[in-house]
Amino acid sequence: MRRRPDGLTPGALRDSLRDSLRDSLRRTGAGTGEALTLWLATRAALVAFSLLATWLLGLADAARGRVGGTPLTGPTAWVLERFTWWDSFHFLRIADLGYLPPGLPCCDQAFLPGYPVSIAAVAPLLGGDLALAGFVVSVVASAAAAVGLWHLAERVAGAGAGRAAVLLLAVMPYGFFLTAVYSEALFLALALGAWLAGLRRHWWLAGALAALSTAVRINGLFLALGLAVMLLVQLREDGAWPFGRGPGRTAAARRGWLATLRQALPLGLPALTYLAWTLYLWWRTGSPNAWQEAQRLGWDRHVAPPWTGLGEGVSSLLAARAPNIVVSRFADLLLAVLGIVVVVVLLRLRRWAEAAYMLPSVAVLVCSTTLISTPRYAVLWFPAFLLLAGAARTRPRLVPALALLGVPWVALVARACGAH
Repeated sequence: MRRRPDGLTPGALRDSLRDSLRDSLRRTGAGTGEALTLWLATRAALVAFSLLATWLLGLADAARGRVGGTPLTGPTAWVLERFTWWDSFHFLRIADLGYLPPGLPCCDQAFLPGYPVSIAAVAPLLGGDLALAGFVVSVVASAAAAVGLWHLAERVAGAGAGRAAVLLLAVMPYGFFLTAVYSEALFLALALGAWLAGLRRHWWLAGALAALSTAVRINGLFLALGLAVMLLVQLREDGAWPFGRGPGRTAAARRGWLATLRQALPLGLPALTYLAWTLYLWWRTGSPNAWQEAQRLGWDRHVAPPWTGLGEGVSSLLAARAPNIVVSRFADLLLAVLGIVVVVVLLRLRRWAEAAYMLPSVAVLVCSTTLISTPRYAVLWFPAFLLLAGAARTRPRLVPALALLGVPWVALVARACGAH
C-alpha cells in the first residue's frame, strides 16, 4: 500500500482518528449528564427570562429581523428575534445567498464559512427556517462546549472543578451569545474538543477539530499555536525534546525528529484551512487581503499599537452618555484589562500552552483600533474559566460570589439584546 510521507498509510490514519474518537467518547461518560443538565437548565431559564421580559415590557420590534433581505416570518419569528441581532444577519445571509451576492460587495466576507455552512446544513431539517437552524446549532454546540469544559476542568484543575467551570460559564454575562445566532458556541465546542484531544495525545483528532474551529473563527489559528506549545511541553516532559538543550535532551531524542514531525503535522491543518479561505476570497475579490479589508471597511478595525486600543476604550467610555452604552463600553474596557491579567497569571504559573492561546486572543483585541465586542470574544477564553475553577476548589465562596455578580448582568444583557 502506498505510504504517506509521514509514514502513515491512509488506512492507518483512519484507524488513528477512529481510535481517538472512541477513546474520547469513552472518557467523557462520567459527568456528562450532570454537565448537560446544569447547562441546559440555565439556558432554558435564560431563554424564558428573555422572552418574558420582552413580552411584559413591550420591547419587541417585529419588523427588525431579516434573512437575506427578507424579514423573519412564521410562528418562530417573534421568539427567534430575541436571539437574532447584529452579526446574526451576516451569518444568515451567507447561509441563504452565499458570499458576495450581486449588489453586496462588502462585508459578509469578514465572517468565516463554518457557522453559515452549519446553518445551511441543518435548515432543511427544520423546514428551511435559517434563523431557527442557527439557534439550534448554537444551543447544541453550547451544550457540547459545556461538556467539554466540564471534562477539561476535571482533568486540569482537579475533581469537582468541572461543575464550577460550567457554572461560571453559565453566569458569564456575555455568555448569552452562546444561545444566540452567533458563531461563539460552535467555535468553543470545537476548541475545547481539540484541547482535550491534545491533552490525551490524539493529535490527528486535535488537528482536525482545530481546523474546523478555524473555519468558524480566526481564533482557530491561536488554538493551533496553543496546541503546538502543548506538544512541545509534552515532548520535554517525556524526555523526547528534539532540539536545543535542556533536561529532556537525550541521545534518543536527538534521533526523534521524524517522530516529532509526525505528531506535529496535524497541527498544520488550521493554517491550511485559513489559507484555503484566503485563496477563495482572493479569487472572488481580486484582493489577497480581502478579509482584513472587510474588517476595516465594515467596522473600522485594523491593527494598531496596544495603547491605541486601550486609549480608544477609555475615550469611548468617557464619551458615552446613554446608560446602555456606558455599560457596554465599561465592559469592553474591563474585559480587555482582565484578559491581560489572565495572560500574566498563566505565564507566571508556567501554563505555557494556555498562555500561548490566550496571548494572541487578547492581543488581537488590544492591538486594534476598537475594543467593541471584547466581552463577547472573552467567552472563548476557556483558560480563564479553568483558572477560576481551580481557585474555587480552595475558595468555596468564589463561585457563589461571581454568580451573585454575574446573574444580574446576564439579565441586563438578555434584556438589552432581546429588545434590540
